[in-house]
Amino acid sequence: MKKSTKDTLVIGFAIFAIFFGAGNLIFPPWIGQTAGAAWFPAMIGLIITGIALPILAIVAIGNGGGTFQKLTEPITPWFYHFYNFFIMICLGLMITHPRVGAVAYETGIRTLLPNVNEAILHPVALIAFFGLSAWFCINSAKVVDKVGQLLTPILLVALAIIIGLAIVNPVGVPVDTGIENAFYMGFSNAYQIGDILTGLLCGVIFINAIVDKGYGLTTEKMGMSALIKACLVAFVMLTFVYGGLEYLGATGGSNFPSDTDQTVLLVGLVKMLGGNILMNVLAVCVIVACLTTSTGLMSVIAGYINDLSKGRIPYKAGVAFVAVIAIIQALGGVAKIIVIAGPIFMFIYPLSIVIVILGCFKKYVPNNGVWKGAVLAAAIIGLYDSFGIIGAIMGFSIPAAITGIYTIIPLASQGFAWVLPSILGGAIGGFVGKDK
Repeated sequence: MKKSTKDTLVIGFAIFAIFFGAGNLIFPPWIGQTAGAAWFPAMIGLIITGIALPILAIVAIGNGGGTFQKLTEPITPWFYHFYNFFIMICLGLMITHPRVGAVAYETGIRTLLPNVNEAILHPVALIAFFGLSAWFCINSAKVVDKVGQLLTPILLVALAIIIGLAIVNPVGVPVDTGIENAFYMGFSNAYQIGDILTGLLCGVIFINAIVDKGYGLTTEKMGMSALIKACLVAFVMLTFVYGGLEYLGATGGSNFPSDTDQTVLLVGLVKMLGGNILMNVLAVCVIVACLTTSTGLMSVIAGYINDLSKGRIPYKAGVAFVAVIAIIQALGGVAKIIVIAGPIFMFIYPLSIVIVILGCFKKYVPNNGVWKGAVLAAAIIGLYDSFGIIGAIMGFSIPAAITGIYTIIPLASQGFAWVLPSILGGAIGGFVGKDK
């Protein structure tokens, strides 16, 4: 095998490993169950938001200078700091990290210990899980990394078996669920996977890997070519996993009530396919994969808190704080965390998508005004969509005048109200900024 081909595969697998998290396993089956007979358009939406855009985010980082900070410089210098704070604190600390522990409990620990009293097991298991993560963060994260590297291939084999069985010997057939816009349902619900944010903030890792392999992004064509090839490897692998799980949910979802929690649905489908043995293998692998992810997230967030406080909050104190917040949040369960996450993702995702698109086509963007106008418009529409969800949860309504304006925006009824305003905002911004 040529060195370049081997390097492409290695980096492609690394990209897959960064994006692939055990917590993400719960969303594709749920999307499939919700879509039913309309599983294919829902899968296309899932692939675009959950796989293609996150991978394109890495390409955008490469195009934009190699880091997210450089990519977003055309917007405004402070945008990078705002975005980073929002992702680390609002999403990382309050949503993503606690969700990892909740998934480890509901999909893994609870599956392995079904007869233990829930009131005792739940808090004890979460304290032990996040306590262990904190210990690894402070002492030796390399141990959990090695265990994760050992069990991740086993998890992938288990998933390959699950997906193979779902295709060859499905547990049911897709049924009509009455959904009107399956594509948008898959597209928007895949926001919860959150990987476009991972691509934007972690893309520098893969850029550096390309540089270290000797391709050199100074020769832009060669470097970008190597990066794109590695991204294609990750795209194929993620499509196999997420697409297969979505199809599993579509074929077997009718065996479960429509309001079944995402974790319960995944465990139930796997048990129907392969019995207790396959279900328990998946449970063990999910626990370890979640522990690996939790250790990494806890370390990054605690380090960010230390930097943000200019050292006034020591790293170890930050780790303890992150662990306590995670335990409190995770006690509410995955379903509760997903509800809380909804408004946040509805705000951050449209502007993130706009940044990715502009980054991928950066050399064709005439001036910085395009970036400013497009991102501002996407953020405004994102705020409206976010407050719409918050209002539905808390029982208040957005003023009728604002709602009336929103409803006349093209594509609003299909869930893509941000598209035209972003294009228009970019055009206006480009016109205003052309002489600056």
